[in-house]
Parts: sequence; structure tokens; C-alpha cells
Amino acid sequence: MTQPVLRSALNLVGGLCVAAGVLSPAPIQAQSGPSKAKLDALIALASKESEVIYQAPDPDTGLPARDFLQEMAALTEKLYGIKVTIKIDNSINFPAATAKALTEIKSGAPPSYDLMFQNAVTGIPLLQNDAYERVPWQELFPDLKPQDLAWNGITPIVDTQFILPSYNSRLVRQQDLPQSWDDLLNPKWKGKMGVLVNNEPWNLLSQPNAWGKDRAIAYLKKLMELSPKIGRMPEAHQRVLSGETPITAFGQYERVVYYRDQRNAPMGVIESVDPVLSYVFIFVVPKGARSRHAATLVAAAMMSKEGQDLHQKYRNAASMFRPGTLSSEFAKKHKVVTPQLDFMLSKDFVELNQQVSMLLSGR
Repeated sequence: MTQPVLRSALNLVGGLCVAAGVLSPAPIQAQSGPSKAKLDALIALASKESEVIYQAPDPDTGLPARDFLQEMAALTEKLYGIKVTIKIDNSINFPAATAKALTEIKSGAPPSYDLMFQNAVTGIPLLQNDAYERVPWQELFPDLKPQDLAWNGITPIVDTQFILPSYNSRLVRQQDLPQSWDDLLNPKWKGKMGVLVNNEPWNLLSQPNAWGKDRAIAYLKKLMELSPKIGRMPEAHQRVLSGETPITAFGQYERVVYYRDQRNAPMGVIESVDPVLSYVFIFVVPKGARSRHAATLVAAAMMSKEGQDLHQKYRNAASMFRPGTLSSEFAKKHKVVTPQLDFMLSKDFVELNQQVSMLLSGR
């Protein structure tokens, strides 16, 4: 396996298997005098900020968000000595939260959020408009490696989630399971399959390091001929769980495994498909945030081993790029495709999304 090279902001894996050397534990590097002084200055400023507004969804595991926030605050205090109250704001979805923060920043007002948990693609407008705090992450926190940062080293990757087919294990026999993406096109799945309404899977498959646009669009057209049921991720998951659709083309690995192992649900994932797709989730400190210093330390705390364990506990996912996480162990075994920023910012990407949206809507 070859080591992934960060040639652009989100070219995190480039469709290659993640190298064991990249994800193996590395010793914490000592900070230089100037770097330590900068961190001490950051901590001093953060100690004057008592509250962090965190834009993020509720925990995927159903555990109380209040407990998650309290544990995040306790870990931040343990690591950096600051006391802070963290409050969650999940009143709107990721794209709407990005638009809201961007509108506020452009108007000269402080953004509503101090720390944003964003999909690396939905958050791109913040990057394009220079609407983020420029934190020298690796200088301040030398345990972070280049692969831990998206957008050309601008912001940490706190969470990666794998997308691959899932199925109802009571309704689909092992011998009937598809073994590849092409097997999903078998006519026997007509009317029995779920497909996401989201464009993201097709964005990933259309990248040059995956199938390319032409093959991805041709595949989507064939898939739509099977009359799949279209829905959001929670709906697709629930339909498989209930048996309404025995199989879904794009299930969330972490959610399925949680329901299978923790709730004894009749669900499974099809790991034989190649490639496996991955959504990438990042922390962004929006420009001019009222508690931007404390928010930076909260983010850094969540990138630590203990922070990643907390993320696993409450969101049932962590970063494939942090050593020792369950996500990193999964990624070692698979060819994983993550977003490429160059492609996402290209003219082809805009045209692709228009075409995919039309096909998914049946036009």
C-alpha cells in the first residue's frame, strides 16, 4: 500500500489504500520555545472566554448531547487548563449553517457559532470567502500531522464516515449479496433498493481518482432504471432496518455497525465493494467568532486520543487519520476515496451536480 499524499486541500487519500505507516501511533513532538509561547498566549486569551457555541448535530448514538458537551469541556480543561461552557446549536443543517455564518461575517457581525462541525464540502464557502480563523494548527499542536488537516492545512479533520451498501440480514441471504458496485445493478433488486437523495456519493465516484464523471453518470442512470426508493441517510437506514428496502446502495458503515452490534438489529454492510466512499468532517473556527480562542482549544482537545475516544462514544465515528481509531483500522483494509478540493471547485463539479440532481429527481 502506498502512503496518501496531500496535493490539495481534500486530496486526503487519493483513492489509495491508507498506509499503515501513516496511521501508526507517533510520539508526541516537543514544542519549540516560540511555539510554546504562542500556545501559552492562546490559552491566556481563551481563559477569558467562558462560552463556546458549537454548531453540530446531536450524538448519533442517542446519548444526551448535554453529556457530550460536558465531557468535551472537561477534556479541554484537563489538557489546557481553561474552564468553558459548551452549548450546541443544531437548529439548521450544515449548508444553512455555513450560509448563516457567512452572511453574518460579510455584514461585519460576529458569527453565531464559535466552532463549526462541518462536512468538508458543505463548508467550502467559508474557505472560498476567507471566512475562517487562520490557526497555525501544526505549530501550536505538533501531534497533528499533515494528513489530519483539510483545505491545505487550514482545518482539522475530526471525523470520517464510510459509505458503502448495507442490507437487512433477515431478508437477504449471504449467497445473494452483491460483491461489487456493478452487482447492485442486477435486475433482481428492482424496487427493493434504497438510494440517497444526496449528491455526495456521485461527487466522490466522479472524481478522477475514482470512476470519473462519465462512468459515474452512466452507473447512476442504470441504477435509476431499477426504480429505487430515494431518501435521506436516516430514511435509507430506517427502510433497511424495517425491511421496506432490503438493501441500500449507500449506507453509513458506522451507523449500521452500531445498530448491529449494540442493538442487535438485523443489518449488515457489504465490505467487498471497491472503492469505499468516505465523508470527511472538519472543525472550522469562523472568522471573528466571539470565543475563537477557546473554540480552537476545544477543537484541539477533540483531536487528541481522548477526544477521538469521546467522538467514537457519542458520534460512533472518529478520524481515519488519527492513530488507533476504529476508523483508521477500517481504512487500512480498503481503498478509500475522499473529497478532492480541486475537483469540488471545478466547473465540472457544478455541471455534475446539476446532472445528478436531475437524474435523482427522475427528470
